[in-house]
Amino acid sequence: MTSLTFYGGAGEIGGNKILLEDKGARIYLDFGESFGFGEDFFYEYLAPRAANGLEVYFEFNLIPKLPKLYSKKMLQLTELKYQKPDIDAIFISHLHSDHVGHLEFIDEDIPIYMGHGTHRLIETYHKLYPQLYNIGEHNKINLFKTGDKIKIKHLVIEPIHVEHSVPAAYGFIIHTSKGPIVYTGDFRMHGPRSDMTQDFIKKAAKCKPYIMLCEGTRMSSDVEHNYTEKEVEDKVYDITSKSKGLVLTYFSMLNADRFMSFYKAAVKAKRIIVIDTRLAYIIDNMRDKIKILPDVLSDKNIKIYFRISKSCTFCEKDYTPWERPYMKNMINYEEISKNPKKYLMHMGFYRLMELVYLQPKDADFIYSMSEHFLEGEDNEEQRQIWENWMKHFGITFHKAHCSGHACKDDLFDAIKKIKPKILIPIHTEKAEGFKEVHENVKIVEKGKKAEI
Repeated sequence: MTSLTFYGGAGEIGGNKILLEDKGARIYLDFGESFGFGEDFFYEYLAPRAANGLEVYFEFNLIPKLPKLYSKKMLQLTELKYQKPDIDAIFISHLHSDHVGHLEFIDEDIPIYMGHGTHRLIETYHKLYPQLYNIGEHNKINLFKTGDKIKIKHLVIEPIHVEHSVPAAYGFIIHTSKGPIVYTGDFRMHGPRSDMTQDFIKKAAKCKPYIMLCEGTRMSSDVEHNYTEKEVEDKVYDITSKSKGLVLTYFSMLNADRFMSFYKAAVKAKRIIVIDTRLAYIIDNMRDKIKILPDVLSDKNIKIYFRISKSCTFCEKDYTPWERPYMKNMINYEEISKNPKKYLMHMGFYRLMELVYLQPKDADFIYSMSEHFLEGEDNEEQRQIWENWMKHFGITFHKAHCSGHACKDDLFDAIKKIKPKILIPIHTEKAEGFKEVHENVKIVEKGKKAEI
């Protein structure tokens, strides 16, 4: 028997946790955390203690209570007795938390498979944020690249690169006893590496899949225009070239495409892009995987921002060992304040305090993240604080963003080209919308097994 069980990613955006069982082989496709995980029960310091494992998560049914899956440490205070795992592998499509966020709970002996670039980024981010980003301890982390064919018992899994808002994202073709299953992971076709997604689509179509597990994040949004990464770059250039003061921005530090959009816009506008030490460290560690990224130490269009600390003298002892190499290309608030029109500076919410030192005049702020932060009640308090800072310093606020996910038309185009016998929508709140493009759509439920 062949089956798929959706412990996450069904009827929701994110949280992918899909168990594939086929003639004794058992593998998971991603093992992520749902958006809003635990928000109905936890708030700030009212949260489970890491040392207590899965006890509290089981209490509120936030994690599926499954035997032979979790580590002994995670089960020590629960009623679920530890047993040796019976999962053959977990395949990770990319490093976003809704795809890897619950890896820290699983048994150390379950083999993990992920892309070379994903592993590098996970290690890098964990070094910077050890308390916030942790995938746990694993005895067997196996790395793959496009073109590899990985055999798990009788299953053969082919990872194929796709374009997403984070580097090293993959889709998979899984060859089962019932026929090929295509798993898209998260993908888009409107960025600088859309060729990777097109490559995936061609290979997926060629295998003539029995089932296609297709993400549908943007099925729920009707947009008049599908903004591209190039249009983001053009808008950033337009704002920057017209600005009479310092230009500030916020975009995900893991989004290499977005960094390059701002970098190219800054160069074109004859400005220097200023990044903090964390972003410099990430870019530095991605350069051998992503050849277009500039050298943060030698590129004349980049400066690395050091905050005032301890001695207030910007001396080496004030900074961590991993930061110190970047002092060769250091800039601080004093130099930026002398000629603010010369710079475009990356600054996140928790770095707004730097404005007190920078004292910007006639500045512009370009917000280049998901629209989610700017909408809804969940972010109301933080959004109000942001607005207060902008108002206090008289900063003009702009938005320039494009999604990391395929729009509805591109999703439909991919499905038409791949032509699966059965289409299963995942990572979406609008699964019914897929019936517009395919005559055999199977709507699955979270926690339910679907026999193939």
